[in-house]
Amino acid sequence: MDSRLLEYYLRVAELGSINRAATDLGLSQPALSRHIASLEHEMQAQLFVRSQGGVRLTEAGRLLADRSRPLLRQFAILKEQVGERAAGQLSVGIPPSWHQALTSAFVARLLDEYPGIMLRMYEGVSNLLREHLLAGLLDLCIVPFDQTPATGYKQTPLLREPLVLVGHRESDLAFDEPVSVTHLDGLKLILPARPNMLRTQIENALNRKSMTFRTIVETDTLRLCLELAGRSSGYTVVPACALQGHGLGDSIQWAPIKGMYLTWALYENEARAHSQAVLEGRRLLLSTLAESLKSGAWYGAEHVGTSLQR
Repeated sequence: MDSRLLEYYLRVAELGSINRAATDLGLSQPALSRHIASLEHEMQAQLFVRSQGGVRLTEAGRLLADRSRPLLRQFAILKEQVGERAAGQLSVGIPPSWHQALTSAFVARLLDEYPGIMLRMYEGVSNLLREHLLAGLLDLCIVPFDQTPATGYKQTPLLREPLVLVGHRESDLAFDEPVSVTHLDGLKLILPARPNMLRTQIENALNRKSMTFRTIVETDTLRLCLELAGRSSGYTVVPACALQGHGLGDSIQWAPIKGMYLTWALYENEARAHSQAVLEGRRLLLSTLAESLKSGAWYGAEHVGTSLQR
């Protein structure tokens, strides 16, 4: 039942007149009469006795009036509580490659500094996070920069970092010796499935040079990509941040790929831009990111624009 019908009904009951109630509610008399008729139909009972002098409640009408007033008060309280809870919620999407570089520290700081915020974290590859964006599930999200950003979201470039080729420990890769994209020609590659932006970038780069693009495993699990590379199953390409705290010891070697970078952007849900939880979450995310970049542990990363300085 639409709670407005009960509100209209109670106003008519209080004033004893549909005409006066319509004026008070800013409705036309025919429109209010239709609303009352709709409520009577839904309740399957006559609620008013009509006369030239106005209207008066029937027995069924008095019962509904007595019972509906506390219900409307409870509904008003519920709306207020839901609004307060929504204002204290924060939904954030961050790619798994950022886990050690940002996500872990960001979540810890948020829980410590804002215990009243209920955080919902989504970690997933960029194409899955974009699906969440399109569904309106995220307040803040970090994904690769897109020339056609998702509707309803503000996009702000954050940083650019190199893509790196990862292989097993006996491969000829070294972090201080960048390799050309031609090095990937015909390699057995372990990569995310389309439409992942990193995958698309590599595939397009090889195709432009008429080189062989060869995937042996498609997986959206970053950890599996790195572990298979460490076991000599093939090679993978990841953003440089994915190598922070990878925990694979010396089982892998890696090298940056010349001229191949990924630019990351922050997406902000415009419908939630004024929520205090979102504002504080955004500030904390950017400050945590600035500290991560300042530490120097994030290989080759450089911030873009002024977003981290605000």
